[in-house]
Amino acid sequence: MKKFLLCLAILSLASLSGFILCCQRAGRGLGQGQKRLQVEVRVNPHRAKVGETVSVEAVVQSTKTSVRPHVEASLLVPSKGVRDLLLKPGGREEKGKSAFLGEIPVGADFPEGLYVITVVASAGSQTAAGKGSFFLGRIVGDFMIVSAFPGQDLEEDLRRYYEDFKSVGGNMVTIHNIISGKALYPSLICVEAAESGSQDDRVGPALRLAKEYGLASFISVSWDMTRPMPYSECLASTKEVMADLWKLYQTEPALAGFYSYQEGSGTYLASQLREFSAAAKALNRGLLTSCAPYLDDPLLAGYLAAIDDLDIVIYQGAVMASYRKDNRKCFPLRRTKDFTSLSAGATRQRNKITLSHVELFGYLEKQFAGAYLASREDIYSQILSAATSNGPDGIVFFTYHYNIHELGKKIPEVKESRRGVEEGMRAYSLISGTAATRSSRMGVYIPYSDWWVERWTNSIVPSLDAFRQLGISPEILPFLPPKGEDVLPYYPYHLNREQLDFLLRNKYVLVLNDIAGMQDTDSLLLKSFIEKGGVVLLFGPSIPYGDQFDRETLCGARENPAGSHSRMAVQEAIGPRTGKGSPMGFRSVKVASWSPGSARIIASFEDGSGAVLANELGKGLCLTVSLSLKEMVEFAPDFLRDVLDFALARQGAERAFDVLGSREELDLAESTSSGRRHLAVVNHRDEPWAVTILPLHLPPGLLFELREERTGTVLRRGRKEDFSGLKLVIPGRDYILLNLSEQ
Repeated sequence: MKKFLLCLAILSLASLSGFILCCQRAGRGLGQGQKRLQVEVRVNPHRAKVGETVSVEAVVQSTKTSVRPHVEASLLVPSKGVRDLLLKPGGREEKGKSAFLGEIPVGADFPEGLYVITVVASAGSQTAAGKGSFFLGRIVGDFMIVSAFPGQDLEEDLRRYYEDFKSVGGNMVTIHNIISGKALYPSLICVEAAESGSQDDRVGPALRLAKEYGLASFISVSWDMTRPMPYSECLASTKEVMADLWKLYQTEPALAGFYSYQEGSGTYLASQLREFSAAAKALNRGLLTSCAPYLDDPLLAGYLAAIDDLDIVIYQGAVMASYRKDNRKCFPLRRTKDFTSLSAGATRQRNKITLSHVELFGYLEKQFAGAYLASREDIYSQILSAATSNGPDGIVFFTYHYNIHELGKKIPEVKESRRGVEEGMRAYSLISGTAATRSSRMGVYIPYSDWWVERWTNSIVPSLDAFRQLGISPEILPFLPPKGEDVLPYYPYHLNREQLDFLLRNKYVLVLNDIAGMQDTDSLLLKSFIEKGGVVLLFGPSIPYGDQFDRETLCGARENPAGSHSRMAVQEAIGPRTGKGSPMGFRSVKVASWSPGSARIIASFEDGSGAVLANELGKGLCLTVSLSLKEMVEFAPDFLRDVLDFALARQGAERAFDVLGSREELDLAESTSSGRRHLAVVNHRDEPWAVTILPLHLPPGLLFELREERTGTVLRRGRKEDFSGLKLVIPGRDYILLNLSEQ
């Protein structure tokens, strides 16, 4: 006791305040009870489809083994509200554990979005809650800046915002910016906090009304910004704030999980998000975790996907530029798809959720109406670009609440920007639900390297735009570190067998453009992928070296010194567009050629040396192309289409359309299901652009109809021979969506 009094006497006023807060936190009844009573909610499947039945199991663990816990469960239905969920005792009983089971048949009338299950258990004086979730169709989310709400009539303004956001398809919100000078909730952690029920108390009312409107909710968690704090303490403070929020709001039916307020742009962010996510799961396994990093280092996508406890990734892309004049990213609008595809290419390998990020703000030259606002055209184009990406599970705005709802109160031109969201979401539903529903089976692979910040710009972006010029929509498949080697800054060395199995199971064609050296982990992946039946396309001018494979064995040829070449000729016809002997002339380029060993020459340079080679290795195939992907698109597009289709056919896949006359300012998506072929082409140019559409692989003798999906207009009807080519004009900043079906 004397030691306690002595310590207390020398505490500063700030330290005393912190000490009192710690005592308050330690004494909170719910926190103590949670240690004695725990609820784990298990949901299967997490991705639901109409016609399936979702199973729910709530396992309640209590130290009071003589008292059977009582449970009540609720289901937040997107855009509808909350309904009771019946759970019955069942399953194997263990000492201190009770299981409760329920089922949710997913009917055709179930709305799209994230469904949140909340189970509240009580045993005597103990109470605890557990979370679970599943989603159906697409998630449409927003960042709600609660600090921007007015000081009066909070509930009325919340209702207006929720109703407005739901009217454009919204079904999920992130309650953002909850701590600045004051915690905008009744925190016992933060030095300055709102009183419960006051106008500064924003989080509780937001959750309560989100329940009523059927909006699954995440709370954005930061450190205690109400007091000075060194960065070394911020993560620990963030965990404390998260625990505080869980104690307060765990029984709220709308609460789905926590979002990391901390952003970042490099692989260094992975360790912080690993700890953040683990802290959330320690509170309750069923809580979802989410983050929104910036894209500067593409390897971050794979490192985030490797975090078991991280559920949702929302890549930000700086399409609408930065507010800093010395940091003018201003990526083209079509990069929205690329950032989304990169994220989805990583998360789909770990069955996580990717949401596209669309920016509703504008800086400097991107400002609209002289405000922090994006124009209708820029909003619409971003949404169209996101819609053409296969893989994401929805879309998130930054931020409908502030840029549309709040600015709309004082800037009449916001109506135009809102129209961009409204029209964009109608298009998003059409495109993502038809043309972007299937994998293209062709993936641009990003191996591990220290220098991908530069190589993203110098190698990957040219590849993606070259595919656009060719009229093809590939996916992006980044390196994922193997288990145990996902902790930076250590180099990964071993094969990621989980990633190898994913690539083989989904029968991908991997494309590597101008990739030189490889770490051991990717050397092993490339060699094993081919030997086990995979197909790889290696484009120059750099063809990979790797310590774990012999390059001449992999390519089946020896590389010759670079020389000047200006002609190629087809030596083996592998497709219908270019026959044997077909010449291809082009401006002189200095590039290496190949002398074949086990490989066969598909096309040769003018001196007879190999320009394109095919090498059988194990069960798979390695295709080596001396020129870069961009040069092949420029010099020999028809031959390149033959090469790509040859590679896809080896994997049992085929494309549905050729799109001739495409440009890098276009986004494309195509998909085939149930006998219907869909093609979407988005034009990001201000001016109209014409392309020629050629349906591929049509069976002879059958009658087909090509329809423009938006208008229902029949563009052509006939048999295979009647589809020799159809020229279509895509309006500026707009799209076409085609549906080709058998009659």
